[in-house]
Amino acid sequence: MLKSSQAGRSMIEMLGVLGIISVIATSIITVVSKVFDKYKQSIITTQIRDLQKNIRTMYSATADYRDLSKNNTVEMLIKERAVPPNMVMNGKLYHAYGGAVELTGTQYTYSITFKAVKREGCIDLLGLSWTVNDTSDLIELITPKDKYNWTGLNGHKKLPITGVQPYSMCDEDRTKNDITWVFQ
Repeated sequence: MLKSSQAGRSMIEMLGVLGIISVIATSIITVVSKVFDKYKQSIITTQIRDLQKNIRTMYSATADYRDLSKNNTVEMLIKERAVPPNMVMNGKLYHAYGGAVELTGTQYTYSITFKAVKREGCIDLLGLSWTVNDTSDLIELITPKDKYNWTGLNGHKKLPITGVQPYSMCDEDRTKNDITWVFQ
C-alpha cells in the first residue's frame, strides 16, 4: 500500500513542477517580448533620424524637396543609399513595425510618414526630443489625434510633446497610428 500512496504523491508533485515550469516559461516569454519591443522601438527611432539626416544631406544644395513626391523617388533614394537598408523590402519603404513609409516634398519642406505604428512605438516616437542644441529642422509633427509645431500657431499645439500626452494620442489599433514629421 505504501507504494501506491507514494506513486500518487509523485503525480501531484509532478503536476506542481509542471505548473511552476509553465509560470516561469510565461514570465520568460513576457520579458523577451518586452525586450524585443524595445529593440524595435530603438530601430524605428534610428530609421526616422537616419532618413531625415540623409534626405537633408542629399537636398542641402538646392533645399528644394519636390523630387520626393515623384514616382521614382524611393528607387533613387535606395540607389543613393539614403535609405537605411533595413527599411527596404521589394523596392518599397517600411519601418520596423512593418508599416509603410511615405515621403513627400514641397519646394521648402519634406514629410516623412510612418503608417500603422504599434502603440508602444507611437508613444516612444512622440515623446522624443527632436531638438539638437535648441534647434530643429522639424517644423510640424502630425500625430494620430493632433498637430504640433514649435510656435503653437495655426491651430496647432506647441512642441515638444511632453508628459503623458503621447499615451492619449496613440491607439491600440495600430492602423490608426500614422505619424508625419514635416522638416525644412
